[in-house]
Amino acid sequence: MREPKTPENEAERLETLRRLNILDTPRHDRFDRYTRISTRIFNVPMAMISLVDADRQWFKSTAGFDAEETPRDVSFCGHAILGDDVFEVRNARRDPRFRNNPLVVEQPHVSFYAGAPLEAPNGHKLGTLCLIDRVPRRLDDEEKRMLKNLADMVVAEMINYVDTDTGLEKRNSLLLAGAKCFAAAREKNAFSLLLFDLTEVTEAGNGRDQQAAQDKAFANLLRRHFPQAESVAALGREDFCVLVRNDDDADQAWAIDAVCTAAREQIFPGPQFADFNALVGRIDYDPEKYASFIDMLYQADELFFIRDTHPSPEIAKKAMTREALARWRKTIF
Repeated sequence: MREPKTPENEAERLETLRRLNILDTPRHDRFDRYTRISTRIFNVPMAMISLVDADRQWFKSTAGFDAEETPRDVSFCGHAILGDDVFEVRNARRDPRFRNNPLVVEQPHVSFYAGAPLEAPNGHKLGTLCLIDRVPRRLDDEEKRMLKNLADMVVAEMINYVDTDTGLEKRNSLLLAGAKCFAAAREKNAFSLLLFDLTEVTEAGNGRDQQAAQDKAFANLLRRHFPQAESVAALGREDFCVLVRNDDDADQAWAIDAVCTAAREQIFPGPQFADFNALVGRIDYDPEKYASFIDMLYQADELFFIRDTHPSPEIAKKAMTREALARWRKTIF
């Protein structure tokens, strides 16, 4: 048996995978439908969405196979993520790389395997959408293209909910969390959207690589200072939202101040950012004003748009603590 090699970009690949926050999450029909469809389209007894972790391959979805994970060193998918195209093993029992593999000689008795890499937007291979049969077979070129297309659709499902650059949730995840908060709210100001914007950093003429690093660092600050948030999301254009329940406004004020102060000191220390302030404002739940969480998010989009098109002409050069708290207390928007 030949163990799969480790990709040259393994550390970065694993970081991308873990930012998705998908490992060890419950099964979901969004993914199960792809494995069900795959067994029917390709007429195979088993199909899986496999994510290759450091020492295991973990299955987000399976059809015809009950295991939740298997060791990486015996995985076929570990080989598949090394390339760009569909990795096919037509008869594992006669293939010297796999003929004594436990997955071949024992359950599920793999004979045929075909895996299309799940490629993230940054090029990292996260795992595969794979097909398994207990008898030898092969895919033609059209079937390989179809499998690759399905794999790309699986990736789209993953990244529709998580931003792979920052590891924060995206709009779809924020909408789900917000809808739950909205349905459970019993009084005004039960929860809020805190709005943060890095537009002024972009205005300062940052390069794209530096901007991406700053976005990632700012995302880490939001996660660190709002550990109990219902959602911390990146909405694009250097826009960030934190969905919080208003159990203690004093703690919110402290967290907002801590984020802004840390951003100013750790991420944006250059003189070109001397007037930079990340905080924009907040939107409170109000059933008399908003009929749904979507209405609140529309309001956030409008405020972000105003900020993007009319950035503050001048920010007084004050200590970041006083400035952040003052802006928060006034609830600018």
